[in-house]
Amino acid sequence: MIKKIIYFFKYILETIAMGFYYLCLIVSKGFFFYFYVLVSIFGFVFRFPFVQKLKDSIKRLQGSPLSFLSVTLVFLFGVFFYVYLYSSSDSLVRVSEGSSEDGIATNTVEVGGGEEVGEDDGDGVYTDNNLYRKYGATKMSDINFNELKKVNPDVVAWLIVDSTNINYPIVQGGDNDYYLYHDINGVSKISGWTFMDYRNTKAMTDQNTIFYGHNLLNKTAFGSIANVFTDNWYQNSSHRIIVVTEERKYVYVVFSVYYIDPEVYYLQNNFSSEASFTSFIQTIKGRSLYNFGEEVSASDKIITLSTCTDDNKGRKVIHARLLMIE
Repeated sequence: MIKKIIYFFKYILETIAMGFYYLCLIVSKGFFFYFYVLVSIFGFVFRFPFVQKLKDSIKRLQGSPLSFLSVTLVFLFGVFFYVYLYSSSDSLVRVSEGSSEDGIATNTVEVGGGEEVGEDDGDGVYTDNNLYRKYGATKMSDINFNELKKVNPDVVAWLIVDSTNINYPIVQGGDNDYYLYHDINGVSKISGWTFMDYRNTKAMTDQNTIFYGHNLLNKTAFGSIANVFTDNWYQNSSHRIIVVTEERKYVYVVFSVYYIDPEVYYLQNNFSSEASFTSFIQTIKGRSLYNFGEEVSASDKIITLSTCTDDNKGRKVIHARLLMIE
């Protein structure tokens, strides 16, 4: 009886293995077929002598499921390596929230798991190498624009969004491309930095001031904007966003959050007439996933936060109106 059971499972495993082999063989034939055709066209146009040998090699690869599996594994390794570089490792870091006198959550960085994800400076003091987390641990009272300007003269403001990790210096470049791929130190990085639209004034006087940041997987930059798109944030947060500049502190209240396909409509910063701005406000307010109950008029100044959706095909957008200036 035991032998029959063993034989049965052996037969099942052999059948699965054989089926997988033939499946890979079929896919391999189709996969390398395109390379064979491409090389054939190349050989027809340029008549290089090595083309025939290359075609013969591809023919052999078509009959080798192992070759297809190797290509697939290399591709998957590339994808995972890219994700690793893009998101960084934050499995041991968590952001805890406290509240400030402004009703905006302040962020502190804690290290868990008994391991370090940064460096020890020799005095037993932990140093996080992630600049977003480094600046994200700054208290509002400790923001020093003189020091920030020494780091980068492009710093124009500091942005804080209630109950998110967004607590960063804001830079402004000569276009909207540079800080997509450079950090606050001007170092080339795929994680970029949080920045203000180059068309906006640093004095926050435009009708619509726009901020951008990457939707990073480790919830830094604008990665934690996802919090705003939840029932919990809608029901329990203050809905406030603070922008601190060298001269003033601006307090905003959110009135619209939504997902949208890539477009330029919501990225208008000034309007030719009161009627056009009113129409704009009505449109973006009507898109909101939640009813914040905020009245917004053409006399208001608003801000917009924009980042990519998780699949990178659309945009997550937040709009807030100016509540007070301190």
